[in-house]
Amino acid sequence: MSLKTVSLAPDVLVVIGETYASNTTLFLDGRDVLMVDALGSRADAQALRRFVHEELHGRVRLAVCTHGFSDHLAALQAFPEALVVAHERFEDTFHAERFRSDEESGFFRAPELRLGGPMHVRWGKYALEVFPNAGHTASTLNIDVPELDLLFSADTAVGHMAYIAYGAPEAIDAALERSESRGRSRVIQGHGGVVSPKTLGSARHYLRTLEAAVREARGEPERVRAIRLGDCLPADVRGSDFEAFFHARNLDEVVARRLWR
Repeated sequence: MSLKTVSLAPDVLVVIGETYASNTTLFLDGRDVLMVDALGSRADAQALRRFVHEELHGRVRLAVCTHGFSDHLAALQAFPEALVVAHERFEDTFHAERFRSDEESGFFRAPELRLGGPMHVRWGKYALEVFPNAGHTASTLNIDVPELDLLFSADTAVGHMAYIAYGAPEAIDAALERSESRGRSRVIQGHGGVVSPKTLGSARHYLRTLEAAVREARGEPERVRAIRLGDCLPADVRGSDFEAFFHARNLDEVVARRLWR
């Protein structure tokens, strides 16, 4: 199992797993490690454990979960010594998840610390502000790191679009606006490493144009399911296969929930 590692600073590493390209980010303070999110498969989790122990000679002391979906939780059990921090609705989100494998169903680990409001953490030379930003899920946390000009936006945006299966589009748009308002030049979503903050604006554009297209289709199921991803993205953005997968799920969700009628 091969993990991709990107250095944001000598003491901050973004690790991207093979499964779903799920992220984890490691903040190093000597041998002590703060981990944000925890990858998407048991194989990736074991590779991460080897990397932390054998290459970094570190130990994960604190793990912060940006939300409760299983594709970000695999390594929590690989570091039993870590204190797990998550939103107070973390478990609700995990149990609400509709799409996961049998393996992923076993990734849940109850957090030792549950947040209902902001938390400030100093780790080495970095100040992390962890704050609730419900929208994509009720348990979503964002993390602002001023010294790195960096925001963890979780899955509030998925690439250049937004995924509406678990939240109201209006709430997701409001969450995207709150993420944008931080004004950071670097963003880490739940998947794919570091991305441009323009992805947050693109996701808001996606929601607006998807709504307009659904209204144009008068909510008729066949016409709704024919709405193309490319027609909902900004003109200068080319959609990926990953985004197209979630766009198709969004169209099913629009039909099932009779959204924008």
